[in-house]
Amino acid sequence: MKGTSATLRWSVIGLLLGVVVAALGVSVWTLADKGVAGNPGKKLDSLLDPPRDETADREKVLAAGRTFVQRFNTYGPDLLDSAGKMPEYAAVGKLMTAKFRTVFDKNVGYAEETVKQTQIDRKGTPYAVGVASIDEDSAQLLVAGVVQFAYPSPADGSEQVQLEPLRFRYEVSLVKQHGTWLVDDLDDLDDQLPSFGEASIPEGGATGGQPSGQPSGQPSGQPSGQPSPSTGEGQ
Repeated sequence: MKGTSATLRWSVIGLLLGVVVAALGVSVWTLADKGVAGNPGKKLDSLLDPPRDETADREKVLAAGRTFVQRFNTYGPDLLDSAGKMPEYAAVGKLMTAKFRTVFDKNVGYAEETVKQTQIDRKGTPYAVGVASIDEDSAQLLVAGVVQFAYPSPADGSEQVQLEPLRFRYEVSLVKQHGTWLVDDLDDLDDQLPSFGEASIPEGGATGGQPSGQPSGQPSGQPSGQPSPSTGEGQ
């Protein structure tokens, strides 16, 4: 009988100790969860649903806008293939949304024809890029820079004649698709014309023309004459 009483007593004590330990554990977790410095509950929530890294998004948007403007405004004879096309320049479309790329692809022929006719070489350099607005899936950038031009000298084709650089100020619209920032439109802030995405190629238009938003500075002269930058996009 004494043995049974002793066993029962130790069982009760063990049960009470278990309850106390459990209560202490709950208390510690509650205090830690309410703490400001270290919050396991909130840390777990942040792992499951991490907050948007605004700084990283801004850096990606700025890089995407700078790269696009530089490549959009840079092409020349060295990009022409045997068929008179510029596949490397056309690849700039990969930096755009499908909607914007459709418009760009229709305009690539203008740049290719100009380069074939005049051998003009142009290089775009963005000097300043700033974020006008940004949220989770869209952004507006302001980009300023210059486009430099050169063409073969009529007197000596081995020499390059430098034209006066054209300044530009762009508003670049981007959207985030599948984690990547893509250009959705481009607008020259100084030409008072529709944005590149809103422009259209006129039916039967000559390749010497240029719809609003096409890379600026395309020459109007023939190979034997002196090319001169047009007053389109990029000034």
